[in-house]
Amino acid sequence: MHTEKNTSNSTKVYGQRDSTVFHLLIFLLLVVPFYLNDFANIFINDWRLWLLIDYIGLKLFPIMIILWLVLSSRMQVGELGIRKQGIGPFIALFVAVAFVGTFIDQNGYQVIEDLPGYSPLGGMPPIDNASWDWFDLTVGLFLVGVVEELVFRGYMLNLLQRFTNNTVVIVVLSAIVFGLIHWSLGFHSVLVTAIIGAVFMFAYIKTKALLPIMLAHFAVNFIDFAGVIPKSIFKII
Repeated sequence: MHTEKNTSNSTKVYGQRDSTVFHLLIFLLLVVPFYLNDFANIFINDWRLWLLIDYIGLKLFPIMIILWLVLSSRMQVGELGIRKQGIGPFIALFVAVAFVGTFIDQNGYQVIEDLPGYSPLGGMPPIDNASWDWFDLTVGLFLVGVVEELVFRGYMLNLLQRFTNNTVVIVVLSAIVFGLIHWSLGFHSVLVTAIIGAVFMFAYIKTKALLPIMLAHFAVNFIDFAGVIPKSIFKII
């Protein structure tokens, strides 16, 4: 009986290790395109080609991977923070996270402007077609919020909790990984987006509700890029 119990425990441990290795490999598969995509910011000047790379590599590809995980029953949607939530808590979380994220985004660069670092290496080429520009500012930014939250909050929390339940460690690690996907935009952009990512992850850990955080992510980006809502509303510096 003692031998059978040890064998059973060993099998369970190896199974957990195999599962962790699998999810770690999937995470690498999900995040590597985000780091590689910044080379497009440096070397691609045609906005059409830039959008093609961005929508295939950073939107379609991660969504297909996540769908495969769910449809193959390797993950449940609940593990990714996709769950029902009352309209009141949904709105409250969305407003709180959107406001804090936008506040940091609109004031953070001024706070850290004297810190040493490196200048932007490139950026998204301007879209000179009004229809495509508006499409990217709406549908494109919405998909950014959905995909980046699924990968860097939903999936990443599930992965990190296989190693630790320390909230500080999880928030810091996830913030670093998220901030560094903006490496081509300069050190200050990496730092500010890392801080925003820390806020998003902390909110997700506390609520386990990813949908309002996705919407808040979109709102932060839309306010920053669209020019529809005056940024001065959020500036104090």
